[in-house]
Amino acid sequence: MSNTTRPDPDKLLALIRTDEGEPASGKRRGRLKIFFGASAGVGKTFAMLAEARRLHSEGRNVIIGVAEHHGRAETLALIDGLPTLPLREIDHRGVRVHEFDLDAALIQHPDLILVDEYAHTNAPGSRHPKRWQDIEELLDHGIDVYTTLNVQHLESLNDMVARLTGVWVKETVPDAAFDAADEIALIDLSPDDLLKRLHDGKVYVAEGANRRAAENFFKKSNLGRLRELALRRTTERVDAQNDALSAAQGHDEAATGDKILVLVGPDALSSRLIRHTKRMADRTRAPWSALYLHTDRHETLSPKARLRVEHNLRLTEKLGGRVVRLNAARAATAVLTHARQNGFTRLVLGHSHQPWWRRMLGATSLSQKLIERGAGLEITTLNADSETAENPRDDTSGWEVWAARPRDHLMATAIVAACTAVGLPFRNLTDPDTLIMLYLIGVVITAARFSIGPAVLASVLSVAAFNWFFIKPYYTFTFDDVSYAVTFVVMLITSLIVGSLTAQLSRHARLARKGEAETRLLYDLSRQLSAVRGVDTMAEVVVRHLQPAFDAEIRLWVGERQIAGAPLTDAKETGAKEIGVLHWVMQNHHIAGRHTDTLPSASGLYLPVMAENSPLGVLSITPRADDRQFTGADQLVFETVASLIAGAFQRARQADLAETSRVDSENERLRNVLLASLSHDLKTPLTVMNGSVSSLLKMRKKLPREAVEELTSLWGHLTRLQKFVTNLLRMAAITSGQMRLNLEPYLIQEITGAAIARVETQKGARQIRTTVSGQLPMVQIDGALIEQVLINLIENAIAHTGDDGVITLTLETDADRVRVRISDDGEGLIPGDEARNL
Repeated sequence: MSNTTRPDPDKLLALIRTDEGEPASGKRRGRLKIFFGASAGVGKTFAMLAEARRLHSEGRNVIIGVAEHHGRAETLALIDGLPTLPLREIDHRGVRVHEFDLDAALIQHPDLILVDEYAHTNAPGSRHPKRWQDIEELLDHGIDVYTTLNVQHLESLNDMVARLTGVWVKETVPDAAFDAADEIALIDLSPDDLLKRLHDGKVYVAEGANRRAAENFFKKSNLGRLRELALRRTTERVDAQNDALSAAQGHDEAATGDKILVLVGPDALSSRLIRHTKRMADRTRAPWSALYLHTDRHETLSPKARLRVEHNLRLTEKLGGRVVRLNAARAATAVLTHARQNGFTRLVLGHSHQPWWRRMLGATSLSQKLIERGAGLEITTLNADSETAENPRDDTSGWEVWAARPRDHLMATAIVAACTAVGLPFRNLTDPDTLIMLYLIGVVITAARFSIGPAVLASVLSVAAFNWFFIKPYYTFTFDDVSYAVTFVVMLITSLIVGSLTAQLSRHARLARKGEAETRLLYDLSRQLSAVRGVDTMAEVVVRHLQPAFDAEIRLWVGERQIAGAPLTDAKETGAKEIGVLHWVMQNHHIAGRHTDTLPSASGLYLPVMAENSPLGVLSITPRADDRQFTGADQLVFETVASLIAGAFQRARQADLAETSRVDSENERLRNVLLASLSHDLKTPLTVMNGSVSSLLKMRKKLPREAVEELTSLWGHLTRLQKFVTNLLRMAAITSGQMRLNLEPYLIQEITGAAIARVETQKGARQIRTTVSGQLPMVQIDGALIEQVLINLIENAIAHTGDDGVITLTLETDADRVRVRISDDGEGLIPGDEARNL
């Protein structure tokens, strides 16, 4: 088999683990099966319940978490008899709402749970905003899940469904979650059959609901289009699975080598661009990313527009794309440089018609610049005019770029007044044209301090003030010299250009300062953390450094212990919600809390502090201002901070381990020295005493019988004590690495016989049997040490065998080795004591 066709073992193992519900980490993940259809009424819930009843009858532990029967008799009949989990009640603005009880499901931990309506939006106060996120948590805990989904709820098809049917679907599921399902069961029904079911009252039981549904969404043309989308999406998923299997088996993959980059912004067209790119990437099996340029224009966006940017970037993440934020002064250059350096082959971008005044000035749009300069790249543009906007009122209006706070406009007016006051004393002393510079200075100051809007106002007011105060006749807007008309026009154009450039430069400077401030923050934190030792001291440094920088309450936990920050029980956001978020992050090691998809109503943002996939603690950030919004860029900074803290904590832990290891090593060395010294000091007097007793025993005929018995007993004790001291010396030599082996060829039978003879006096009535299997060769060993090993093992067997027990020594060959086994018929160890050092 050639290398090009040889199966990839890693990919095969990944497929096997996927089939068995086991991730690469080894922890079993539950299996997800989605009953997928074109619309409501095709029989998804019915098919799911029928499958669950079959598995329940086979002995599977199946419960119903949520099953939306909509009053249908056939569905209710299938529910009857299956264990059902009670729904959880949530009080939302005085209304009792019933939702799926995730915690109860985790406690019961069934083999399989049915959770209907994958795209359902949970009531406020739930742990997750969406039901598909509840299902993800169930899967992470090893629980299999059955659920249902209509094609119009897939995020990447949302805009296409709206164009085909005229209905915007608000509840959506990320395509990544759909594609990650272990099994998709397509429940198909023709439009004619579905309309007949609707007419017969088998879709909606409520009076009048069937007719209203048929007149609006349930049109035959709509159902046909939705059915086509469902079949196509299922086919794409099957193709992707086949490609993965072919790749694992060594066949060529269907990948095209494409890499797609889509440009996003605050406009309503961006969401359509993102979905279009996702569908394009699915068809070509290509990776894709969304690029947002953080230019000076970002600083002029309204809060609504900035939130729309965050929405578009989160939409990218939901659809499985990678988000890239790039600071740039020149948009076209930055986009092309990033695309070429990172190997992108396609660009997807929006195109809108330029306003008339920009066309007159010869301005070129970003899309035109990219098309002209994007040689080697395939560029796809979508026209904004053809878009069906979700909410046209949300479009970014031109006035937002020029708008500023009323106070800024008042300050611009005050600056013009100040310039006028400075110039009035010189009105009769110099040429009026010279005083134009005063107003240009005022425009520059306004543009540098405020935005372009106040700068334009200052330009217009400067021309008016110059005419009123400095051109004869004074205090009128008329002038005697016609040439002043040209002066006014030139002055206005010059001030506008200077003000615009100054404002743009000021925004660039603020952008650079912001980036520098973030870099400085991370650098200073890293430097301060490296200068201290101990987790508690590091936590104090983190709180002291970050609280003023983020204008937020910073808290740190290691395990269940809070080590830094104001106690959570003393804070204004105290409640079960905050404690619940903290415990959830500790258990699941994922970000949660404020402006996330897990318990987003919490006051603080909670981030796991992880190092080498090992949880070290939790970092929480609670803004002091209740209206503070955490953007995606903020979260990136927070995650970077958490990584720095994790690295510092890991370094502190390793330092503690190293210190502990050093102390243990030193203690071990001292222990070995003590053992060696003690053993050596005891050996000499013991040898003398043993020799003296032996000499006395040689004269036992001259001694009284009682004295002989005492000397014999003393000799036995001295012999055992000498043996103990010898063992201590050998153990000290082994642990210190000073043991020297005296290797010689021996017959193992001789060593075994000598060991048995040494324990002859200890065995009592026990039998020691020896069995030899085959022709035993000579072995290269240290005979004295191996004899001692055998003695120790036999003595241990004697200690754990009854007085009439049998100890068996088996000698056998094993290839070019000799194996010695010692066994006894004693009761053995008590269960649970196997690991004890007996």
